[in-house]
Amino acid sequence: KGNYDFFNKPYGLEHWMENGVGMGVDPATGTMKDEDVVIILIDPDMALLKPIGADFSNVNNDIIFKSLRGKNLKHNSRVTHGSPFAATYGFGNQWQTKVNIAGIAGSDSPALEVTESESLSFYTVGPPYIATARDMYSISVKWAEFAPKVHNEYPHLLAEMFAYCLAAAHTKLPHTLVDSLMVSCTGCAEGWPLLGNIPSDEVCEFPGSMKTGDRVPHVIHFCQRYMAGEWFFGKRKLPKDFFTCEHPLLATPPKNLASIDYKVLPSKKEKVVIGTRAAKQEAFMICGLTVFLNDAAEFFKEKHCSGVTG
Repeated sequence: KGNYDFFNKPYGLEHWMENGVGMGVDPATGTMKDEDVVIILIDPDMALLKPIGADFSNVNNDIIFKSLRGKNLKHNSRVTHGSPFAATYGFGNQWQTKVNIAGIAGSDSPALEVTESESLSFYTVGPPYIATARDMYSISVKWAEFAPKVHNEYPHLLAEMFAYCLAAAHTKLPHTLVDSLMVSCTGCAEGWPLLGNIPSDEVCEFPGSMKTGDRVPHVIHFCQRYMAGEWFFGKRKLPKDFFTCEHPLLATPPKNLASIDYKVLPSKKEKVVIGTRAAKQEAFMICGLTVFLNDAAEFFKEKHCSGVTG
């Protein structure tokens, strides 16, 4: 139904795993030629703050999701066969309730046996997705199969994500959910506790001087709107010609942006008071995204625009 751009995720992943450099399926066995390699899938609106690996055993740097009752769940600390990892997302068990699982995956699908508790603990996931090639390929095949069927019943933004959850449940691949893989939603849990020790007056210096060993989330995911003072960032408001030789870089926010205790809603032009924590998180996102986008634009100009910078 309609034009849904995000089919490219399941279709693209499956195609790449079957045809990409270093990838490929053994025609004799139908399995990946290198099943042990770890595959990491992120969204295009994510920027790396530090590398993503397969080892999540460092309790100081990794926040593993606990049950809704605050209890530790049994999980592995490393990505292995049968043990994929992914970021914790907040859409609950909608992948179960918004579609007819039996109609999409079959009346004998193992996904039908997943309880609500199991769904919230092991399958309510989103990118970054991390799995061995064996597991990622198994998921990708069913993801590509289920995505159009899910979208047919639920023609909305999260259809492909729900299809991934369904594919993981169908292939009996429960995930370890990692809260600290990303920051995206200010005011949510995610990886914000890792950034708690950054002084407010350093928030807008921090994203531009990342070090691999820093105790930070792995990615910054700019899928929301961010506001601090009169500064605003929304990915859909970024000029379509930003990555051109002619377009200037984004204005650099002030270093004290986190000290501003209000935000201005673009549509209403009125000040809304925000707390210290919210101001710090909003400023981190605005400053960080400005750095990443300007760095990317500078790189583009250096490679494609003779004599043009800034």
